[in-house]
Amino acid sequence: SSGINAEWPLRPGEKDGKTSEGVFEVALPLKEKDLVEAEKEVVAFVEGQVVKLQCNKLDVITELWWTCNGKRLKAGEGNVRINNKKTYSVLTFRPAKLSDKGTCTCHAKGQGSEDSVDIQVGGVENEVTITSQVDDLTCKQGDKKTACVLGWDVVSTIGTVKVQVCLYKNQKAIKCKKSKVNDGIYTKEFGKKRKPKNSGSYVAKVTVNGKTFISEPINLTITKKEKKKEKSTE
Repeated sequence: SSGINAEWPLRPGEKDGKTSEGVFEVALPLKEKDLVEAEKEVVAFVEGQVVKLQCNKLDVITELWWTCNGKRLKAGEGNVRINNKKTYSVLTFRPAKLSDKGTCTCHAKGQGSEDSVDIQVGGVENEVTITSQVDDLTCKQGDKKTACVLGWDVVSTIGTVKVQVCLYKNQKAIKCKKSKVNDGIYTKEFGKKRKPKNSGSYVAKVTVNGKTFISEPINLTITKKEKKKEKSTE
């Protein structure tokens, strides 16, 4: 048995002046260790945004997994991303859906013990809708005849939008520049000087009343200019 063992004499009673005595063992349960804690116990999101839940490790962990509303989650399934680090684990919904609302739980196993922590996840319907015109776009270097344009349709119910187009790298929007508007579509055009080094993922970063919304990325590929074949001389 585990725990702290102790012995006490047992005297159930006396008979004819004699005392009967016995020894019994009691196992006191060990205090469970806290293995994990939530960075934030309550997390709220707007539909379509990226939402992250962080679970911090407090001791040696041999196994860690996440469940939401009773269902065990798998990294890469649907909009679920799980990133396990040495001292913490992050569950990401990219993009967050209203069906992600509820209770998410970080479960952990340690050396002879188990622990878990709940995080309450609340979500509201998106006030801004960003629709990419394409998911992937391939353009040729030096092609003057074909336009190379990324575009997003942005609809807001809460105010005037400010839109920038950014390079999306390592899950961050960087090198943002103000977007042009053509026929209600927010665009970024790569002109005749476009080069393969401009290839990458691009997002629309929309700001409304101090709130920021990030679109799904458009993957841009710019292929190298084909060298002209030399004419054969006879």
